[in-house]
Amino acid sequence: MDFSKILNQVLDVAQTTAKNTMNGNSTTDKVAKIGGGAAVIGALSMLFGRNGGSSLAKLGSLAALGSIAYQAYQKYQQNQTQTAGAVSEASFNEAVSPNASQVVLMAMIAAAEADGAISEEEQRAILAEVGDDVALQQWVQQAVANPATVDQIAQLVGNNQALAAQVYLAARMVCGAELARKEVIFLANLAEALSLEEAFVEQLEKQAGF
Repeated sequence: MDFSKILNQVLDVAQTTAKNTMNGNSTTDKVAKIGGGAAVIGALSMLFGRNGGSSLAKLGSLAALGSIAYQAYQKYQQNQTQTAGAVSEASFNEAVSPNASQVVLMAMIAAAEADGAISEEEQRAILAEVGDDVALQQWVQQAVANPATVDQIAQLVGNNQALAAQVYLAARMVCGAELARKEVIFLANLAEALSLEEAFVEQLEKQAGF
């Protein structure tokens, strides 16, 4: 499965959703035209719209995700006394490979579920959009019904600080501007599991407009 392509579709739909909401238009046709696996992820994006859609719309693409994370990292580094082992811009641009895109999606779904945002009815609606792609159907069913824990996400990210920053940033944007208590706890636990320093997390949030 091409998770990079699907993730780009998520961000594209989120951006279109925000624009259409402003114009009073429906996003149903947009999601339907995407089709297949991207449609189900697009449906997730529409669900995110209840709390984090406008935030996701700031991304628009994987390149934007990496760019925002790197800009935050640069500002964070300016306040550090030691720069040894600094992460290069190329690392942020290359962080979201197909496998890494899957981790970002997992984090987004886990963030959406953090405050119980995805109901059983919505799970069924999402799964109904998957179509005949059995592998994707199984993956989405597992990811939505049993969201990954912060430890599982962190294990997949490993020591890749560029990817860790993007994973946190995507999850933060899903949660939106006003955080519920459970979302605050989820994000704090995610940042800790990803070994992101508090100052860097604060800069990521500032760069994303929170």
